[in-house]
Amino acid sequence: MNKTAFFAYTAMPVALGETIERALNQARSLSGFSQIFSWKALDIAGHFIPLEIEQQLEEARFLVADITFLNFNVTYEIGFAIGKGKRTFLVRNRSFQEQSPNIREIGLFDTLGYSEYANADDLRQLFSSFSPDDPIEVSTTLNKKAPVYVLEAKHKTDWMSRVISRVKKARYTFRNFDPNESPRLSAYDAISHVGQSYGVLVPLISAAQDGATVHNLRGAFVAGLAAGMGKALCVLQQGDGPVPVDLRDVAETAQRVEDVNEVVAEFASRVAEAFQEDHVALHTPKATFLQTMDLGSSSAENEMRTLGKYYLVTDAFLKSLRGEAHLVVGRKGSGKSAVFLQLRDRERSRNPSQNIVLDLKPEGYKLVKFKEMMLSFMREGTLQHTITAFWNYVLLLEICYKVLEKDEKRHLNDHDLFDSYKKLEDLYHVQKYFSEGDFSERIGALIEKIQTDYNKKYGGEVDVELDSAQVTELLYQHDVKRLEIELTKYMKHKGALWLLFDNVDKGWPTTGLQHADLMIIRGLIDASRKIEREFSKQDVAVNTVVFLRNDVYELLVQETSDRGKEGNVMLDWTDQDLLRELVRLRIVANGIKDSLPIEIVWPMICASHYKGEDSLQYLIDRSLMRPRFLLNLINQCKASAVNHRHAKIDESDIEKGLKTFSVDILTDVEYEINDISPNSGEVLYAFIDSPSIMDSKCVVELLERFGISASSTAGVIDLLLWYGFLGVQVDAEEVRYIYDFSYSRRMLTGFLKATPSAAYAVNPAFYQALTITRKR
Repeated sequence: MNKTAFFAYTAMPVALGETIERALNQARSLSGFSQIFSWKALDIAGHFIPLEIEQQLEEARFLVADITFLNFNVTYEIGFAIGKGKRTFLVRNRSFQEQSPNIREIGLFDTLGYSEYANADDLRQLFSSFSPDDPIEVSTTLNKKAPVYVLEAKHKTDWMSRVISRVKKARYTFRNFDPNESPRLSAYDAISHVGQSYGVLVPLISAAQDGATVHNLRGAFVAGLAAGMGKALCVLQQGDGPVPVDLRDVAETAQRVEDVNEVVAEFASRVAEAFQEDHVALHTPKATFLQTMDLGSSSAENEMRTLGKYYLVTDAFLKSLRGEAHLVVGRKGSGKSAVFLQLRDRERSRNPSQNIVLDLKPEGYKLVKFKEMMLSFMREGTLQHTITAFWNYVLLLEICYKVLEKDEKRHLNDHDLFDSYKKLEDLYHVQKYFSEGDFSERIGALIEKIQTDYNKKYGGEVDVELDSAQVTELLYQHDVKRLEIELTKYMKHKGALWLLFDNVDKGWPTTGLQHADLMIIRGLIDASRKIEREFSKQDVAVNTVVFLRNDVYELLVQETSDRGKEGNVMLDWTDQDLLRELVRLRIVANGIKDSLPIEIVWPMICASHYKGEDSLQYLIDRSLMRPRFLLNLINQCKASAVNHRHAKIDESDIEKGLKTFSVDILTDVEYEINDISPNSGEVLYAFIDSPSIMDSKCVVELLERFGISASSTAGVIDLLLWYGFLGVQVDAEEVRYIYDFSYSRRMLTGFLKATPSAAYAVNPAFYQALTITRKR
């Protein structure tokens, strides 16, 4: 008999299940009421449980799932049902206290929406409102340029790095979710990314790891979506942890890092097979423009193959392209990675056979290991010299690696290159040097080798002071001087050499950036400038660009004696019209005449006004003037409109989108502050249910009640002003934030000194998350 609906819930606690089963029994006794069955009603003796449940989900017209206690199998089944095109209803028993991780931390279910109940009668009444009509639309347009979607873990361990490295080795461009970039994964983003994928890779991490529960629950949802949509799915379990019931038939276990290689290789083959198949949607109703419109990703790494279609050229990009900038500095989400990718792609395509472009993204956690090793043994003077020498060595090796890779075939037919290439090849391939894998794996292997050699030579000695010869002996496995000479000779036959560094300010310890961490960044900058100088002596043009968050840059400047020496460009946004143009370019890239102004194209996708205000301006005012945040907010509003079958975003969608976005941005800014000032991000929660406008005395009292000492309140307020959480009220109608002062601390401080009675204002982006509903 066809089951009308399936009810998924966790087996524990028993009281929860008893309430649900009573409600189901009551519902079945009502004449004409749709039949709703749970897993308890299944005859699964002697049957494989996951297959039986998946069969019932396929037969059911819709799914009801209880998310009171977040559970891997239930989360997988929710994803599976959505992937199968089933209408899905989520419910939560409000009589139970929320457990950690909660719905907000996961980020999936609050974006889907859920209903609450307290008893069996409440739940039975909810059943009457459920209809199988209007399931969530699933994208059927496949992304051939980036066919794989990977769910990354928060910590880039050796195991996780190997997973990413092997996907790269398979030559698949992939999109990813990185919790270091976006702390929460919305259901809309997950559905969109899985829908456009040929293959989906879900690593499940060991329960002993920090953040394992949150990551693995996200993995359950993504895996369910992929299974429901029939994608090539690879679920990779780390270590020997128990594989969840619903995935025991498909999950692969990788006990060792080396085991990852075979599993990902098999997955890559299945993705290739998926390319050969015809993908025909079973049900493809005519979609609205809003449903098909793609604004791209708020993370440049996920749109590297399409970014060129709608990239907004900025002054920072042009200066970098001309070689005028050694540092590109901007806030998180301001577009640094977009500049990085566009710069890389432009220079590679400008003279592909001649230009050498290195796009290097060091893994922060590996640099931390190097720092901790050096700090344990060396004095600071030796430490700085050693770090700079280390980076100089790494960069020369990577230039050589890139040259050998790029001209592997070309040198055979070019007599100008042949002899020089062979010399480089002999110099590079020395015994015991690990030259396989990607940059992250090579630098990791080098650090491990240095640590082993140090322990052999110096044992447990501390405060070691090494001279140049000893540093050279410790670090170098190659003849570095000869390598540098041969590289400069070789590069005379080539074009431009570009060294681009991104992510150097990511993955640092939870204790925040410390002096030694800044020494590592400083050492990289010094080493890159040294290579520029040495190569320029032989008339070889080298351009190095390091991309840094501006809060990290501020700390770096404070610790640098020759501040201002490095040429830098600021990427922070102050012009609202530029953000409007950024949105316009992404809308018209969907097949609209590209000369149409924003005043014409924006109303195509959104109500022109929200409560009398220009709707786009309303969203910009809540974006902290960052492109990533603005795109995230628009996409949240779009997700609400699509889910509710609206032809375009209306006022209710703006309200729902902003509610979800507010929680996301609060978490984002909290993490961002913690990167620089450990645990300081928690102070944001001191403003729960506070007025939106407060004088300085009120803010100080609020912070002190939260536990901030009187001597620290001034520094905390300065931090909140710097990150745009607080602004200053200029008059009754105007509030200015840090971006209205051109991100200048001096200008903001000067204004506060000139108007000591000025009140502080909480940025409206945070109102919903902090339940701020009153002005004073």
